[in-house]
Amino acid sequence: MTLKNAPDIETGVPEYLQPGKIGALVLPNRLIRTATSETMATDRGEVTDELIGFYSTLSRGGAGLLITGHAYVEEVGQCSARQIGIYSDTLVQGLARLTAAVHQNRGRIFCELSHAGSQSVMPNIDPIAPSLIENAIFERQPREMSADDIERIVAAFGQAARRAAAAGFDGIHIHGGNGYLISQFNSPFSNRRSDHWGGDAERRSRFVVAVYDAVRAAVGPDMPITARYGLADSSPGQLQIEEGLARLRTLAARGLNAVEPTYGLMTTYHENIRPYVAVTPGRALQDWVLPRLWQPAQPEAYYLPFAKAVKTEIDIPVILVGGIRSTGQMKRILRVGDADFLAAARPFIREPDFPQSLKAGRQGLLDCVSCNICLEHDGTDALKCWRKDARDLAVHAYRHFQRDRGAH
Repeated sequence: MTLKNAPDIETGVPEYLQPGKIGALVLPNRLIRTATSETMATDRGEVTDELIGFYSTLSRGGAGLLITGHAYVEEVGQCSARQIGIYSDTLVQGLARLTAAVHQNRGRIFCELSHAGSQSVMPNIDPIAPSLIENAIFERQPREMSADDIERIVAAFGQAARRAAAAGFDGIHIHGGNGYLISQFNSPFSNRRSDHWGGDAERRSRFVVAVYDAVRAAVGPDMPITARYGLADSSPGQLQIEEGLARLRTLAARGLNAVEPTYGLMTTYHENIRPYVAVTPGRALQDWVLPRLWQPAQPEAYYLPFAKAVKTEIDIPVILVGGIRSTGQMKRILRVGDADFLAAARPFIREPDFPQSLKAGRQGLLDCVSCNICLEHDGTDALKCWRKDARDLAVHAYRHFQRDRGAH
């Protein structure tokens, strides 16, 4: 397969710092800050000054592209507290302030559109899903969606995309992985319907295709649309990679501009945010990552098999996410053509400006040790690295102790 996005290995510039294209949009480098929830919006999902400051810092950090944390397209689709909302036209003005702040620093930003389905942890929301299957991670029993619910949510994705375009985003990123609503429709485990929206692989494909079509109709042919996409489920006997690839082939044929392959349904978030990536015992002692001493380190680039499968089967740019922690891995992956772009979430929490340091010649490991403390505070505290300040680490340890004591 021809690598239309292949970096030039003759320039002497590291592959990850060379330009690449997603649709017609030229990115200055191959490093993408991928989505993770910020817990910085208001209770109604409105943009705050804190959120704008967060993305201003990221945009100065030198990433080729920023992707927002997942923005819920309707109120019942909210996952956690203080998540970004894009469910109403009243939210567009705040979102426009956010994109303006990024563009002022010559950054580029996509809006990730999402619906939690059964994966909502909001106590005031009765979660919905394709079928009456308890959510494996949060053990919440959803209500089965009606055909009207499905049509409403498809339209909500389209309206959210229209708002994102009006707010000045450079592209759309559809959240179709990691247990959220689209992956619930894609999986034969969680989608046990026998109507138009389920019953076989072709009918299970209809929801994500309808969502994509609604988004494309809302933004037109020129705005880039990418997707985080669950290529297979994490447990045996559920969604298999062959079905996932066939569905992705359909989306690519309809004009999807790039894909970020991940798991679909999962039994624990640690399958997607694996801990202690590339952390040796010596490094664990140096950075006080003591649990690593009795838990194994996880390998870098753990979604690489998914990226390779897509590159082998489908002509679409691939964004590789999942445990990319060293410049050596970055070079190798891009040089051999296993992916076209490299995405990270946790490293940008620890070092929002690490792309700038790579431009200055830095080599080797990034600082993030994948301890996942930052993500334990989703919905309660604003997103940050709790390991950079000893006082923050002490607060986290105290809360963790209190929570464990309360559980017993």
